[in-house]
Amino acid sequence: GTHPHRDMEIITYIVEGELTHKDSMGTEETLGRGAIQFMTAGIGVRHSEHNLNKDKPLRFIQTWIKPSGYGLTPNYGSCSGSASERKGKLQHLVSNAMDPTSKTPVEINQDCDAYATE
Repeated sequence: GTHPHRDMEIITYIVEGELTHKDSMGTEETLGRGAIQFMTAGIGVRHSEHNLNKDKPLRFIQTWIKPSGYGLTPNYGSCSGSASERKGKLQHLVSNAMDPTSKTPVEINQDCDAYATE
């Protein structure tokens, strides 16, 4: 069900199936295999995540990261990912929003990098 988060950077990578996200910022979407989402919980956000497809299992990797500061503005974003970009090599998916030398589909408020490969 719907639950709160605060002062956390949360990154979710979909390994298999579909994940449906809905939050108090008005975001609602369903993400499939290879997609990545992030949520800056900041001063507080409520959300829910579900597998609405009863015929297909859902597997995902979720990482919680302490942000570089507290009381940040809540934020949500996602990227569908690219199977060809991670086939046999590392695809850089997550980086520090404050690092001007690194541009990735997902940027969070912490000195952190995340990659995926297949």
